[in-house]
Amino acid sequence: MFVAVWPDDLTVRRLSALELGSVPGLRTVRPGQWHVTLRFLADVDDDLLPVLVDALGNAATRVRAPVRCTIGPATAWFGGTRVLQIPATGLDGVAAAVRQATARAIPDAGEEPFVGHVTVARVRGRRPGRSIGPAAAGIAFTTEFAVPRFLLVASELSPAGPCYTTLAHFPLPT
Repeated sequence: MFVAVWPDDLTVRRLSALELGSVPGLRTVRPGQWHVTLRFLADVDDDLLPVLVDALGNAATRVRAPVRCTIGPATAWFGGTRVLQIPATGLDGVAAAVRQATARAIPDAGEEPFVGHVTVARVRGRRPGRSIGPAAAGIAFTTEFAVPRFLLVASELSPAGPCYTTLAHFPLPT
């Protein structure tokens, strides 16, 4: 499970038009899967779901409005790994509220700090080689969208990639 923000329709259309070029071994993320993860929760027992939903509902009411997310300025490799992403800013307060709200049910066990980003592609197999890195990184992209809600999402892996199921919506103050 994870808690995330999904981009609006205009941002999805703009991301869909992003031209990464022909890079061998680079697999693009499908448009319906683009999101900014606020907190990854890992495997969660079903009996914790009501606790998480209540905690996240309370957290949503404490977020300062309005919330806007800026994606950009360009594609980059995330931490030098196999993930091609675009940075996302403006969600630090929401991510902090989510982490604080879920910490009692899902303790923070040495989690990395929140680094907002939208994953746009992944390298199949090993890390990107010298030819992949320059070809896919540094492609300019900037957009901004209003964030009306965040979601609690279950993820199940399949041969075609992850399948997401929204478990709950949490509207943010306007």
